[in-house]
Amino acid sequence: MKTYLTLEKSNPHKSNYDGSLYKSYVTSFFSYTQSHHTINDFYDEEGNVYIPEVYSFCEKKVDPDTHEMFVRADVEFEDGLNMDFLLHKPLYFKEPEWFHDLTHEEIVQLNCVFEQYEPVLGSLIERKNVYINVNGTVQIDDKIYHLSEPKICEFFYEIKINLGSEKTYQPLLCGGGSSRYILHLKSGKSIEYSGDYALFDGTPYGCKRYTKLIVDDLLKQVIDSF
Repeated sequence: MKTYLTLEKSNPHKSNYDGSLYKSYVTSFFSYTQSHHTINDFYDEEGNVYIPEVYSFCEKKVDPDTHEMFVRADVEFEDGLNMDFLLHKPLYFKEPEWFHDLTHEEIVQLNCVFEQYEPVLGSLIERKNVYINVNGTVQIDDKIYHLSEPKICEFFYEIKINLGSEKTYQPLLCGGGSSRYILHLKSGKSIEYSGDYALFDGTPYGCKRYTKLIVDDLLKQVIDSF
């Protein structure tokens, strides 16, 4: 998803560390994606890339009728560069390709594929397929179990936060080739994720709450109950 914005004004600052001068820039934009406004880089209409180093969100307002969000942010650029030449010119940034805003979505089924390989990129030694349904049915390979709907709803809520909130990120070295997830939504959409995801600190679950750990916790309830 490509998001349009402009740098509206610059604010001069003096560093408390070494007394050097630098500038930050105020920007705002409207979006229908209510979460995960992570700005990795800006680019202009010619394709030139400008890397923000520090940014903070000053304001977020959501229109309750249209679900459109107004975002105002303060941005500093890499190496404290003076970017006044970009003021009032169109800039863009993109959400990560894997990210989907799940704010207004309802999960009805989660399919998981877990693969285990021999050490050092050896051959596949095990593959498990797991299907978790909103009605409480859990299928692990060819065995079917049942959990209460409240437990499944709690699980889907945590998965929704884990995969589609403004705090979601994709950790490095998290076994991307060994975990895959397919979300089936009530709206009819299906979304596939490769690898595990987590949340930044400051959330109810913390940055170590990977997708696979959430699924494993549910499966332990399934196995322990039989």
